[in-house]
Amino acid sequence: MNRAAAPFALGDGPDACLLLHGLTGSPGEVRPLGEALAAAGIRAVAPLLPGHGTRPADLAGVTRQDLLAAATAELAALKGSRRIFLGGLSAGSLLALQLAGRAPAAGGPSIAALALLAPAVRFTGSTWAFAELLGWFPGPSLVIGKGGRGIVAPIPAPVDAPPPGELPPQMREDGSYTAIPLSWARELRLLSREALDAAPRVHSPALILHGGRDDTAAVSGARLLASRLAGNSIRLRVFPESGHVLPLDRDSPAVCSAVVSFFREA
Repeated sequence: MNRAAAPFALGDGPDACLLLHGLTGSPGEVRPLGEALAAAGIRAVAPLLPGHGTRPADLAGVTRQDLLAAATAELAALKGSRRIFLGGLSAGSLLALQLAGRAPAAGGPSIAALALLAPAVRFTGSTWAFAELLGWFPGPSLVIGKGGRGIVAPIPAPVDAPPPGELPPQMREDGSYTAIPLSWARELRLLSREALDAAPRVHSPALILHGGRDDTAAVSGARLLASRLAGNSIRLRVFPESGHVLPLDRDSPAVCSAVVSFFREA
């Protein structure tokens, strides 16, 4: 694992939040949100999901069930916290939905509230072709380039970010990959379907945030998700000038503030 993709645990408050990064991403893409939560007295924990932080080829041997199992174990490790929150970005939101959809009686903890950033329940652009066309067939382990990062105006890299010369091939400064195995076309399509199926079982308050210039996950998917969730407090907010990776984009401070405020009100 390169240090650019290192997991983090910030703060020591009585409440805790599990933050889940996106597919081919890293904890670095939710780091600004973790720092904001820790400053507000909520312990923020962001693990590195299986197949990430090394090289894209390592993701080929990982399935959506592996990611969910890892997220489940990380959530269980927060047992004992006064209140537990969940936050996810893109595919991390899909995992968070499945975790929240498990009733406490079924072994899952009670979730005080969720923050779902750019939930990838519907796709757009090249990601739509990847998941909705290639995703109907079992894919080979061949790795292909991903193109852009999905950020309109990136915030500055952290001062401790490794220089480009220390990064392995196909990894960005924030620890995310620039490529993805074709096998994940089918996995991503199924992960999105399973998360949407779980939505009616999610009764926790939920905040859905989306970028108006997101060229990966469609805003229509966020609206569909808001209509499926079973909780009494569901809020949807679109940031017109941001792209897919909201915590690292133009509206990062407003995004982080919105999540902190929502969790405080829960």
